Amino acid sequence: MIEEIISQIKRNLSGNPDLDRDYLISQLDYYQNHEYSYEIIKEISAMIWQSLDFYHEDFYQKSQSPISRVLDEAIFLMENNDKKSALEKLDSFMSHFEDKYENSSEHKGSDFKSTRPISEIQYMRYEENKLSRSPRKYRVNTNEKKIDWRKEVKINRLDNENNEPIPQKEYHSFLNPLEEILFYKYIGLEKELAFIPFDEPLFDIYYLYGTLLLANDDYAKAEEYLLKALRINPVSSKTILSLADIYKSKTRTYNRFFLYNVDALKFAYKNEDIGRAYRNFGFFYVEENQLDIAAVFYDFSLNYDFNQQAFRELEYLKSRGIDTEIEMEK
Repeated sequence: MIEEIISQIKRNLSGNPDLDRDYLISQLDYYQNHEYSYEIIKEISAMIWQSLDFYHEDFYQKSQSPISRVLDEAIFLMENNDKKSALEKLDSFMSHFEDKYENSSEHKGSDFKSTRPISEIQYMRYEENKLSRSPRKYRVNTNEKKIDWRKEVKINRLDNENNEPIPQKEYHSFLNPLEEILFYKYIGLEKELAFIPFDEPLFDIYYLYGTLLLANDDYAKAEEYLLKALRINPVSSKTILSLADIYKSKTRTYNRFFLYNVDALKFAYKNEDIGRAYRNFGFFYVEENQLDIAAVFYDFSLNYDFNQQAFRELEYLKSRGIDTEIEMEK
C-alpha cells in the first residue's frame, strides 16, 4: 500500500520545483492521519528535500566566493581520503591569495624558530600572548563591574556591498554565540569589531590548511596558518590544541605547549576538545616524571572523551606501579 501511494505521488510531480513543493506539502497534510503516516511522510519529506537541493544548486554555485569553492573542493577530497590532493589544491590557492581582513598585529608572534634563551622564552610568553591580556580592555567604563557587552561594543558587520577593509578594525568570526561571549569575557577588543562576511570562511580555510600542513610535517608553515586562524577566532580551542601539538614536539621546552593547553581548556566546550586537553596535561606530567598526577589527568579525560590513547597511557602508568584505580579495556 505504501509503495502504491508513493508511486502515485511521484506520478503527479510536474518537474517544476516550486509547484512540486506546494503539491508535496499538501500531501503531507493529506496523509498526516493515515495508518502508515510515518512512512509516507518520511518519503514525502525526502522528495521535498531533493527539490530544495535542485532549486538551490544553481544559485549556490553562482553565489559562492572563491574561498568557499576551494574550501568545499578541499573538504570533498579529504572526505574521499585524498589529503595529498587537498593540500596541493590549498597550496595553489594560498600562493596567490591576499587576505584583506588580516589582523596583522593583533596576536602573538612565534618562537618556533626563536634564538632566545629558553629562560627568556619561558618568562616572556604571557607578555607576548594576547590570550593572556586583561579581559576587560574592551569596556568603555572600566569602573563598571557589570555591563551588557552588546551595548558597549561598537560592531560593524561587513556584507557584500560594504566589504572594503576599514582602518582600525579587528576582523573576527565565531562558530556560535558562545564563542563570541567567551571572546568578550576573556580577551576583548583593542579596536572596533568587524565581522568577516559569512561567505568568506577565512577561519575554516586557514585551519584546514594548517592541519594538513601539520599532518605533512611542515611545522613552521602549519604554525603560520594556524596562527592566522587563531587571529580570526582567538577562542578556537581546536586551533590552540593544534598549535600545542606543534610546540609539544618542535620547541626546546614544554613551556609553550603547557600554556597553550591551559588556554585551550579555558575556551573548550566540546567534549572531544576538553578530553584532548586533559590528555595533553597527562602527557606533560609523564614527561615531568610526576606519574601520579599524569594518571589523574588521563583518568579524568575519560569523563569527556572515551579515547583509547588514554587507556593505553593508563596501562603504561599501571605498569610503572601507579594505582590508576580504573579497569583497563583490553
